Amino acid sequence: MDHKEAGTALRDKRVSLRMSLEDVARATLLRKSVLQSLEEGGPPEPNGFFKSYARRYAEYVGLNGDDVVGALAGSTPCVAVDSGVAPVQPAKLSRSVTTAPAYRKKRSLASAVMIVAVALVVAVVMLSKTWPGTPVVPGGQDGPSITPSAPSNTQAPSLPATPSVPDTTTGSPTEGETTLSFAPTTQRAWLEITVDGSVVFSGVLRPGDSTQVAGGYVVVNFGNAMYTRVTINGVDKGVASPDKTVMTLEYSSPAHAP
Repeated sequence: MDHKEAGTALRDKRVSLRMSLEDVARATLLRKSVLQSLEEGGPPEPNGFFKSYARRYAEYVGLNGDDVVGALAGSTPCVAVDSGVAPVQPAKLSRSVTTAPAYRKKRSLASAVMIVAVALVVAVVMLSKTWPGTPVVPGGQDGPSITPSAPSNTQAPSLPATPSVPDTTTGSPTEGETTLSFAPTTQRAWLEITVDGSVVFSGVLRPGDSTQVAGGYVVVNFGNAMYTRVTINGVDKGVASPDKTVMTLEYSSPAHAP
């Protein structure tokens, strides 16, 4: 499947969800013209910025972002679109993950098995232990129970020392790295952050949220730059742009400067 067919898959999926381009634009913070370009197949050789837009659009309407980006770039044979399944309203973009990761389920199962095993061992030990019988005195009457007296030299256990409060002062960033913080001001903002070649964050931040990264070379795609405040190594640099909403900025430490 080529990039034209990938764009058609995006449009067909949006139409099946009964959504207009304006609806998708408001939800993904992408311009309507960008969405139209994606549905038309985009440029023959899309750049990284265009690919990030394609991934955001595809994942919002419920398609596989990797498949769509690969098809638009000409490296993926097909984009799976199941037209026989009833359309489902796509979830809003968010940092929260509603599906529990597989490793958490495995860990919970392992914990349950461990608890059951310990309970069985304790039960076996209690049943197999020989308990002393009650002494019988002549005449068939039970003898008095003897309660052992506490030793005279018993000392109260000493209380553990009060642990000291750990130092929570944030130290200086690692040498050769830049620490960056991003927080929306009055409107929500979409960010895709790549640190030293790996995507470490892709999602929407709302007013009151923030995210922090550190690395030698950081590339940030902004979806609402004029409403996103940037802090570099603890210094407030203000909003990313005074007049732009969609843009890309690069940050690097002196040791990684090109």
